[in-house]
Parts: sequence; C-alpha cells; structure tokens
Amino acid sequence: MSSAVFAKTSQGNATTLAVPFLSVIVPAYNEEKRIGNTLTAILAHLQAQTFRYEVIIVDDGSRDHTAQVVESLIHGMDNTRLIAYQPNRGKGYAVRQGMLASAGELVLFTDADLSTPVTAIDAALEHLQNGFDVVMGSRAIAGSEISRYQPSYRRMGAKIFNLLRDEIVGADISRFKDTQCGFKAFRGAAARQLFGLLRIDGFMFDVEMIYVALQLGYRIYEMPVHWTDMPGSKLRLVRDTTRMFRDLARIRLTHRHLIPRRG
Repeated sequence: MSSAVFAKTSQGNATTLAVPFLSVIVPAYNEEKRIGNTLTAILAHLQAQTFRYEVIIVDDGSRDHTAQVVESLIHGMDNTRLIAYQPNRGKGYAVRQGMLASAGELVLFTDADLSTPVTAIDAALEHLQNGFDVVMGSRAIAGSEISRYQPSYRRMGAKIFNLLRDEIVGADISRFKDTQCGFKAFRGAAARQLFGLLRIDGFMFDVEMIYVALQLGYRIYEMPVHWTDMPGSKLRLVRDTTRMFRDLARIRLTHRHLIPRRG
C-alpha cells in the first residue's frame, strides 16, 4: 500500500524515499491534559496496520504545555512530528498547515479529543480506496451513533446554523447533513489541492473545503460515525458567531473564479 519517490544525494546517487500510505493530522489547542492519550491511541491503531504512516500534530499557538507533552512522547520517532507556532490562528489554519505538510497517498484529520474513535480510520480508508476523493464523518445520517449528545442549546444552534449555511453558501451544500464533524479523510492529492486554496482560518474552514470540493467536482462521501460529545470545546457561540457568519459570506466571494476539475 505504499509507493516511493526518488531523490538524489549530494553525490548524485539515487536514493529511495518511502512515501507514507496514510498521513494523520491532529490539530491541537490547549490540549495538554488529553493529547498524550489521544496520540497514544492513534499510534497504537496505526502500528497494528501493515502500511506506512505518518502522524502530524499541529499545536495551534497553545498557551499550555501541549507542545512539550507531544515532544516528550514522539522523541525518537521518525514518522511522527510536531508543527508548532505562535500565536493561536484558528482550527482551519492549523488543519491547513498539517495538510500541506503531509506526504501521504491518503490523508485525514481528526480532533484532539477523539470524539470520533480511531476505528473510524479503517472505514474512511475503505471508502477512499473505493473511488471517493473526500470522506466526511457525519453524526446526522443513518448509521451514525451518538454516545453522548451535545447540550440542547448547541443542538438547536446547529440546526439554525445549517439553515443559514445553506442560504449563504448554497452550491448544493445542503445535501450534506453534518459539515462540522471533526473527522474527514481525503486522497492526498485532493487534500493538498483543496487546502492550498482555502483561506478561512476559523471553524468555517469545513464549509469552505466542501464548497471548493463541490466546485472542483470531487467525489464526496458522507460516512456515519460513532461520536461522543467531549467537554472542553474551543467554540464559543457568542464570541464566535459574528466571525462565523462573516466567514460564510466570504466563501462564495473568495472562490467565485474556480474552474471545475477535468477528468
């Protein structure tokens, strides 16, 4: 399940560089209390596979010891690395940095709280290998399972958001029931093209990504997942609402000149 590229050494000799089959991106902001368990669970799952992989943790300007916890865990590992920067830029920015730094034939990102369990990786890879370009985890379609629901005010807010999202963004995005689940997988080439075009740094990057993917004609599959609401969400409804709707309005304007992908 892996391929290789060739590079030349300083002496001009060809050397083979292994390309990972899968890249896993984990954006993290102030996650010192759980990033260790998350990283351990992801690595345990991947180490049981037969393919080559890489894990990229992106520390999005944390104010705690997230970076130090990660560094201590990955010391000596050549397939796991940390991208860290200051100040905090937003989840969209963090995921974009990880995606553009990835080398995998397939790429996925998952939230640092593992609200979608690592076992979802297997199903996502199967759908990608069956011809889809983008696989979106979904909490709102048949087959999904919710172990712990969000508070009622968050669920109501999500319904209102979907209505406004569809009205503002359009582009047939209404056929997707859950654009905001923090688990999504891609063919590597599609991921790097898509995220190279994205400009939204905050939580609306998911909607922007789907909009761009639709415009470019990518094949998208919405996959049911087992999901558990985890405490510690970084989204603050009152603080972030204005920015969210401003970003939704930017999406169509920013990408109005996209030319559909051929072939």
